[in-house]
Amino acid sequence: MHFANRQIEQMDRDGLESLQTERLQKTLGWAFSKSPFYREKLRAAGVHPEDIKTLHDIRRLPFTCYKEFQRAQMYDFLTLPLSGVARISLWEHPQPVIKVYTTGDIAHNVEMMTRGLVAAGITRASVVGILGDLADSGLMDIQYALDLIGAAVVPLSTDYNRAMRLLRESGLETLAGSSRRLLQMIVQVQAMGADVLDYPLQKILCLNDMIQNPLKSHIEKRTATQVYNFFSSAEFGCAGMLFQCSERSGQHLQEDCFYPEIVAFGSDTVIEDASQVGELVVTTLAAEAMPLIRCRTGQTVMRLEEPCACGRTLMRLVTPFGQYS
Repeated sequence: MHFANRQIEQMDRDGLESLQTERLQKTLGWAFSKSPFYREKLRAAGVHPEDIKTLHDIRRLPFTCYKEFQRAQMYDFLTLPLSGVARISLWEHPQPVIKVYTTGDIAHNVEMMTRGLVAAGITRASVVGILGDLADSGLMDIQYALDLIGAAVVPLSTDYNRAMRLLRESGLETLAGSSRRLLQMIVQVQAMGADVLDYPLQKILCLNDMIQNPLKSHIEKRTATQVYNFFSSAEFGCAGMLFQCSERSGQHLQEDCFYPEIVAFGSDTVIEDASQVGELVVTTLAAEAMPLIRCRTGQTVMRLEEPCACGRTLMRLVTPFGQYS
């Protein structure tokens, strides 16, 4: 088994919970003192960062929902002046969200993406095509992660004629991009009288704005490849929060950077039973520019309790519909 960061990916639960608690307290103090949005929100809820001493105490904090992103301005969430910003990006799916990053945020996102790529079997011998443009912050993080791994990167842009020539001549065996763009490319290849099966593709890395990828089976059948899913979330501004390992049974959550809760739909009750389905709620533990506290994702999930055969101890989440992969 290959790991990008064995210390984190195989950390025992006690060590992970200790790290999460430390980072949660730091995040809350930072958000309360620096973010106008969260300072007002926590004060209105009558809670102070010093009140949160354990992970269980997080339930005293208010939830953040997407409507608040729509009503508030970027600067309401921002914790630092623009002089401390390294990147500003517009995430368009499922709804437009502007995300701001420090160099530390970018480093964490690239680290998480590196773990996900290595878990999908990407090595320095891989040749990976990236479908899309650098206006997509998630694709930028993929390129940086591939550079760290030492894999060959083939930028395909959004010009399908260009992409087809590179597919034919570069010998790339892995393709990365959003499910929508990947499907558009498959259709375009067919429309131009070619067959995607004639290309040496073996693996596809799908960036999805839902944890479940409804196009997975279709893409695998059309391309005769293995599809690895990544949860690409606009609210959180990263493409590697959840990733699939070689087992492709559920998706591992990057628990050192995100604290998850599963909450009963239509209520604020946290679900303890791993067999029950609920809404995924996430608190960032490493975000600097725009931390988020108890953000409702709208994603329907349940936990898998049994250890993953890949050896990673990071929590696995699945959707209750269809196959776990």
